[in-house]
Amino acid sequence: MRNDVTEGLFATVVEALLMGRFICEYTDKVAYEYLQQETYRESVNDYLARIGRNLQLSSTGDVFYCAYNAINSADRKTAVKAQFGMTINQLEPLVRWLKLAMSALQKEASIQPGDTLRQGELLSAIEGAQTLADDLAKIVRSGQFATARSTPREQLNHIMNKLVENAYLKPHDAKSTTYTATGKWSYLYDLLEFIHTHESMGSPEDEPPEEQREMLL
Repeated sequence: MRNDVTEGLFATVVEALLMGRFICEYTDKVAYEYLQQETYRESVNDYLARIGRNLQLSSTGDVFYCAYNAINSADRKTAVKAQFGMTINQLEPLVRWLKLAMSALQKEASIQPGDTLRQGELLSAIEGAQTLADDLAKIVRSGQFATARSTPREQLNHIMNKLVENAYLKPHDAKSTTYTATGKWSYLYDLLEFIHTHESMGSPEDEPPEEQREMLL
């Protein structure tokens, strides 16, 4: 790469990471491939280290994100506690939706980065099975997927839009209802594995443990 190109990518990647974005092959292939190269990855990490951050990679290598090196100020503690609480609150509806999607698609394996999800296929399965429709209705009663919409079509569309907003899915184009699962699912599974290993999610009001904080933005 030319120096001006690499410098531009360096700035773009660092800015994206500091904004809390998750960089994977499906959200930003150019940035992901840039970070795959050791020299550029070290340059980004060196810069982040100077401002108290570090570059993290999910256990499967599917997604890069940024985390704090240490929680040594009131502002950082507040930010991490808020992020920890938000993550915990998001987990239950995400897991419930994941189980619903796996049942609807008759998949034994969980959604993986790069998987294709078709909203029409999900909707057909849900409308064809009352138990799935009931599960969907429960998911949208509270939490991040809460909505007053009453039909399975409207409820599913609301959830898919939320998953796009939260970077778990990327639509194939602006009007598409076919989506690609992003690397952020890999981050979610790492988080769930951590929680399972430690047998407790803890309280959002409490400061997260050191291992947890290393995963947070």
